Amino acid sequence: MSDNQQQKEDKTTFLHAFKQQIMKAWQPVPTLNSTIIVFAILSTIFLVFGIVLVVFTNKIIDVKVRYDTKCSTINYPQSDSGFVPAMCTVNFNVDEDMEAPVFFYYQLTNFYQNHRRYVKSKSVVQLQGNSVSYSDVSNCEPIIYYSDLRKYLYVPSNLADNDYAWPCGLIAASLFNDTFSLTGPNGPVNISDQDIAWPSDISSKYKNRDMTKQWTNVENERFMVWMRTAALPDFRKLWGRIDQNVVAGSYTIQIANNYPVDSFDGTKSFVLSTANAFGGRNSFLGISYLVMGIICFIILMVFVFKKFKQNKPKQQKEN
Repeated sequence: MSDNQQQKEDKTTFLHAFKQQIMKAWQPVPTLNSTIIVFAILSTIFLVFGIVLVVFTNKIIDVKVRYDTKCSTINYPQSDSGFVPAMCTVNFNVDEDMEAPVFFYYQLTNFYQNHRRYVKSKSVVQLQGNSVSYSDVSNCEPIIYYSDLRKYLYVPSNLADNDYAWPCGLIAASLFNDTFSLTGPNGPVNISDQDIAWPSDISSKYKNRDMTKQWTNVENERFMVWMRTAALPDFRKLWGRIDQNVVAGSYTIQIANNYPVDSFDGTKSFVLSTANAFGGRNSFLGISYLVMGIICFIILMVFVFKKFKQNKPKQQKEN
């Protein structure tokens, strides 16, 4: 038989075995010893990772201040020139030095951004700066035109009611618009709005078309951060970053209090936080690893006890 004929025959045999599902396979049979080894390895991995994550999380400095109760007044504009934001001042302390970069978040509670109708209420084509037809903005319902948007927030008078709201939709219309100005022991602290959004959002997903026909700037990174909806009703979103060390001491923050939370029984807070290789302060992942490690260790002890009981009769017979 030639080499070509042998190769064809091997190939035919392989295809037949594959189609009939009779190929050779490794089918390990777990034993008591192998099970003990597997659970010993798993418990070690989970416990080590859990301890590391908890230690790293505890090193993160996190300063949170609720301010909706301290800044209760909200002013709504009546005309293009008549809007004066309700300003309030909040004093707070930073107990430890925070190394740059320090991240500045706002935190909302009881705000359900994961509602299906809310999540769908935007136009991807419009946000990319392209011209749109009604079919492109139909998902924005109930906020398609500026006449719809005016029911929810102030819109400059030069934007016609029958024009498409740019941007349209519920997500954009509920944009968080409080602003913050921070002053520390050494003077004003700059909170930058650069490098806070995802690089993919900055490069391709958000483009202005004509600012004279838009009610807000979609290329602003704070807008991009808001448009990424949160999965849970209590969430933090990045408002800016501080590229200098924040030293311990007394701080004052001036807040333009524009965003109402009473309608959904929510709260507002701002948060100053450092980060590490695993991100910001979040103990959930570390605790999850520890819980899984403890569960695997308990199962391991059960199998070790079972092995001990099996070996005991053998030792008695030998004696």
